[in-house]
Amino acid sequence: MKIVIIPNKSSEETAELALEVEKRLKALGAEVSSDESEIDVSDCVIAVGGDGTTLSIAKRASLAGKPTLGINAGRLGFMSGVEKNELELLSELTEGKYNIEERMMLKARLERKGKVVGEYHCLNDAVISRGEFARLIDITVECEGRHVSGTRADGMIVSTPTGSTAYSMAAGGPVVSPDTSCFIVTPICPHSLVNRSIVFSSDKELEVFVSSDLSHKAFLSIDGENAIPFDSESKIIISKSEYKAKLIKIKPDNFYEILNSKILERRN
Repeated sequence: MKIVIIPNKSSEETAELALEVEKRLKALGAEVSSDESEIDVSDCVIAVGGDGTTLSIAKRASLAGKPTLGINAGRLGFMSGVEKNELELLSELTEGKYNIEERMMLKARLERKGKVVGEYHCLNDAVISRGEFARLIDITVECEGRHVSGTRADGMIVSTPTGSTAYSMAAGGPVVSPDTSCFIVTPICPHSLVNRSIVFSSDKELEVFVSSDLSHKAFLSIDGENAIPFDSESKIIISKSEYKAKLIKIKPDNFYEILNSKILERRN
């Protein structure tokens, strides 16, 4: 079994944990590499870090059709399959005693004057925001050519079910089970008392337009990693991605148990 291990390189503690993971896997007979260019020829990828690391690596691995196991070295680890004190479970990985949970991804296509200027795949969310400027932006959402909403707000989040427990939830959006196939559209600090999240079936295609009173520029953020400027002559088309993230699950706990132990019970 060939495994690529990719840690969060900004943390010394995580680097040490990654070395321990490598040591244990080699003792179990696995071929181990830390070369990200070998993801395409690996059997799976291990992301060592917090949810941000797992998110980034799982998305990258999905483009190669490879599954990812997250080992939590952070605080929450909602997407992780193993905690840092559970490394004995790595034997289940090398013996093939695990399940693969597929997660829907979305595709955000940025068009300007009818031409595609960028295409991005998201595991968590695509966020339209005003950037650093202290001003509201006007956001229009259409579905299949029909007007859905016009919102004056700080921004708008279009999330997958996986992303429903991230920024979307913090903005007041619903928690959606990751085995569901849908988009959740949630306004950020809307200048209204009635704006709420809207859930769309993932077989729909959404079009998002933005305008503002100042420079007519807003920003598109992809899984919190990019900040792509666009203006009132542009639109963002949201659809279901042809790729799916594949998360390795070794433990028998399900989404609702993880939700309670890692999010809900921490708030009580």
